[in-house]
Amino acid sequence: MPGKLLLVVNHIDWFWSHRLPLARGAKEAGFEVVVACHGADGDPRLAEAGFRGVSLPGGSPFATLGALRAAVRDESPDVLHVITIKYAFLAGLATLGLGLPRIVHTIAGLGYLYTGEGVKPRLLRAALAPFFRIALRRGNTHVIFQNPDDKTLLERLGLADPVRSHLIRGSGVDVDAFTVTPEPQGETPLVLMPTRLVHEKGVAIFVEAARMLKAEGVQARFAIAGGLSRSNPRAITEAEMRAMTADGAVEWLGKIDDMPRLLAESALIVYPSYYGEGIPKVLLEAMAAGRAIVTTDHPGCREAVADRVNGLLVPVRNARAVADAIRSFLDHPDERARMGAEGRERAEEEFRVERIVGETLKVYSGV
Repeated sequence: MPGKLLLVVNHIDWFWSHRLPLARGAKEAGFEVVVACHGADGDPRLAEAGFRGVSLPGGSPFATLGALRAAVRDESPDVLHVITIKYAFLAGLATLGLGLPRIVHTIAGLGYLYTGEGVKPRLLRAALAPFFRIALRRGNTHVIFQNPDDKTLLERLGLADPVRSHLIRGSGVDVDAFTVTPEPQGETPLVLMPTRLVHEKGVAIFVEAARMLKAEGVQARFAIAGGLSRSNPRAITEAEMRAMTADGAVEWLGKIDDMPRLLAESALIVYPSYYGEGIPKVLLEAMAAGRAIVTTDHPGCREAVADRVNGLLVPVRNARAVADAIRSFLDHPDERARMGAEGRERAEEEFRVERIVGETLKVYSGV
């Protein structure tokens, strides 16, 4: 059915890191691709890649709502694809009365809204539920979930229609961008946590586990790779990161642009998240690089990692369990290698980005 695709994401950086393959696939399928997000204006890479950009404000939701409605009205797309739960309710309001042929939402994890604790997220959930019903349950609307837990929850709450819900696991990984190499020999093994700096990603849990292992005499380097995140209400500040790493148990590497290189230098990847994940891309990249993983038995994480197949699953918020899993891997390099190889196979067979793009294009066309 190709025509015009309006792809709405939260920020231009996230488009390049997570959704470029989808936009390319849609363009190759015959769609005219327009990308709407904060930071789209003035980015020459969009035109170079054959796309157009429409800028959305990054601040007030009311300003975003107005700009999004204007973009949809002006572009009149054949398919509107809105990514993240943050934009779902805004798009639901912005498209009222515009008569679009097909709207697709991707719920890339439930984030702070449905996993946050305390009064504020509970009040937000109650206040926004009617808007999610407006956005997700209309007859021209399809919803893509990245893991079955999120799909089951929103269907049970009546926010998504099972008839028009689809499970497409993650945004995929370009396996060809990662070469499986042996771990560096003769060096202190590097235990790496690649992450966005958000509290619920388990950063403090990783630091505590590293401190335990250092105190027990374990010989390893522990490092966190990730830049500051200013768009999340639970983002970790620079001062907090420096305080957590001041004792030297863990190094903070900051934002890393060459993740294939860093993963190749690592012996083990650790991601003790209790965030509202879709399927974390960092886990898919670790699998593509052939590295064993320690992560949590938590929605999204357990979709990528099968316990004792390509990694170890541990309970959430349990630094002792994380430390014990790390130590087990450090004591058994053969198991690290075996599980790393299994992870690469899973990445190739189940999470290859071409497969994810193909499944998404089928939702666009109604197949």
